[in-house]
Amino acid sequence: MLARHAESLFWAGRYLERAEDTARILDATQHATIIRPNAAEQWGDLLTVLRIHEEFEATESEVDWRGVGNFLVANPENPGSIASAVQTARENLRSVREQIPSEVWETANRFHLELSSHDLAADLDGEPYILFDLVKTHCQTVSGAIEQNMPRSDGYRFLTIGVLIERALMTSRLLSIRWGHMAAGTFEDAMLTLSSVSAAEAFRRRHQSATDPVAISSFLLRDALFPRSTLYCLSRAELLLDNLVDRVPGRGRTETVLGRVRSSLEFAELDEGSVDIPAFCAELDDGIRQVADAMAHQYFRNVDQLSIRPQATVVSMGGHR
Repeated sequence: MLARHAESLFWAGRYLERAEDTARILDATQHATIIRPNAAEQWGDLLTVLRIHEEFEATESEVDWRGVGNFLVANPENPGSIASAVQTARENLRSVREQIPSEVWETANRFHLELSSHDLAADLDGEPYILFDLVKTHCQTVSGAIEQNMPRSDGYRFLTIGVLIERALMTSRLLSIRWGHMAAGTFEDAMLTLSSVSAAEAFRRRHQSATDPVAISSFLLRDALFPRSTLYCLSRAELLLDNLVDRVPGRGRTETVLGRVRSSLEFAELDEGSVDIPAFCAELDDGIRQVADAMAHQYFRNVDQLSIRPQATVVSMGGHR
């Protein structure tokens, strides 16, 4: 397929996943601060997870629910806000309408139109959980339309790889930032981390009532069955890359980097508790961003513009439409 189509689908996947992940982590953090008001420091942690500290500081807003919530949900000047991410995903899908099923375009367009019709600031002040649920539900509806209607062509593979790369980054970054709280904290700290990636029920079915931070980190990083674990995402992305129809024979740069990152995670001795989790996650984060960088060079147009900077957000990573 054309490189510009592959590029648009890849970024549509990343922006859709960013919108859903942001809604999940905001929902979990808001619940945590209601139960434990002294957990308000989590709002600063959230900015760190999303790599947007500097952008937020430029707004001169307070690091609290109102300031961070509005910046991450409704602020049109923040290209990584939920509203901006949904709009950008929709524009990327619009540019490839001839490449995707009408059901995919219609669900994404409907999502954008409904979100645009809301007074997001008022929703955040009133019933934010309803808004977060709306975002999560619509993202899952788009994902369902993709899974149920899109042929398993290279277009599907690039879009899904975008989702998986963004999801893997979010999980590893969240664990890196939350590790200190879990290691010195309580049951609530553990549940906040798990709930931020919708992993609380899956983890508790596997480990009953355990809240050991080592067990949580191992689960989130490399559980083979949980679809939001970093290893699950990388392994599936690797399989999708291997099945690209237009891939040059042999292992390209992207396949090499992805295989190295995936194997380093798969065989790390995480369960023994001897690994420095924040440092390990930082290395993992660098590796995943190198995978995305390699994809830009190997498969997409505008290679120079798509280079991923170390401290960039998903929006700055290439500045893609």
